[in-house]
Amino acid sequence: MHPARGSTMNNVSITDSSGQPMSEKKDYCDSGNTDSGFLSGHNLNSSEDIVAEERNQSVKNNHSNIGSHTIGSSEKQTFETNTDFDSGMIPDEEESCNLGVMDICERFDRLMKRDWMNMFQQDEVGETKLHLAVYEKNEDHISKLVTNVPPQFLNIQNDASQTALHLAVLTEQPKIVRRLLIAGINQNIRDMDGNTALHLACGLGSVNIVKELLSPSLCSDITQSVSHIKVSQDVELWNYDGKTCVHLAAEAGSIGALRCLIDVGADINAREGKSGMSALHISIEKGNEQLANFLLDECPLVSLEAVTYAGMTAYQLALLQDKRILIGDLTKRGAEQIAPPVSDVESDSEDEMISHFYGPSAFSATFSAISAINVS
Repeated sequence: MHPARGSTMNNVSITDSSGQPMSEKKDYCDSGNTDSGFLSGHNLNSSEDIVAEERNQSVKNNHSNIGSHTIGSSEKQTFETNTDFDSGMIPDEEESCNLGVMDICERFDRLMKRDWMNMFQQDEVGETKLHLAVYEKNEDHISKLVTNVPPQFLNIQNDASQTALHLAVLTEQPKIVRRLLIAGINQNIRDMDGNTALHLACGLGSVNIVKELLSPSLCSDITQSVSHIKVSQDVELWNYDGKTCVHLAAEAGSIGALRCLIDVGADINAREGKSGMSALHISIEKGNEQLANFLLDECPLVSLEAVTYAGMTAYQLALLQDKRILIGDLTKRGAEQIAPPVSDVESDSEDEMISHFYGPSAFSATFSAISAINVS
């Protein structure tokens, strides 16, 4: 390490209690000429500066008395001109963070003055002019509203958590759906029931809108700088009722919507969240023979042995509901003929036996100590 305070420190006459000069002691000299860096701070000098400083100081010492310690103008200049050297204890000065603040404020002011900022103000139910234009089915006005607008304004939700895309689906307007998709609206936003636009379209059985939501956006009929937009859509997303788009399309009996979903890789055997039913179970439960035959004939990946959370296959469900035609269809396709779970059969038979024996007053007859209360 280099001396931090110049050579004049060595000329100071300091004695210990016995009168011996401290400068003659090795320990004192070492400690006096060694700097840890904590005291010098940012005034540590390079070796060339220190040599020049010692030369200037030696000349100065010829005119000064021993024991005096002053810093000459040349030494001061050396310290002043070398403040760029840093020991590492004092961090570099940060660049001023105030630069550009006024510029940001001016940009924000200009942003607030744009017309589309006023157009996307929300009313008392959270809807913007874009929501209202969708209700009115005004395609020209919608095109003007969505042109050169940041996507976050298109994604504004009303109090029911619906975007303009949700409303376009509910009002079955495929052209407006296409226009909103091209503008960059987010398809995966959920409404208050957890439904995306695709959930709604499948639940309604709107095949044309399902196709629009699942197909890439070609902008040949609309003037924009982008000529092709890849659609980002999660077809396996559950809504808050535990149903995917496949389940909703099956409940609606929409074979066309199911075809579109299967074409993009949707899982036809997906189980819904509450009971674990697949699309095949739903077709059996609703007695939809056409849908069941479509799944059995045109969907090679459909599983005949998939079970619900209660352990029921499609064949067992058809057997319990006495859907004889569907039982025959499943048997022809190779479904395993297994009787329903014993617990369910015993429970149903016991209920039927009690009702048949005791009549409608089964509960009061079983528990004779309890009498019916007349609340009329």
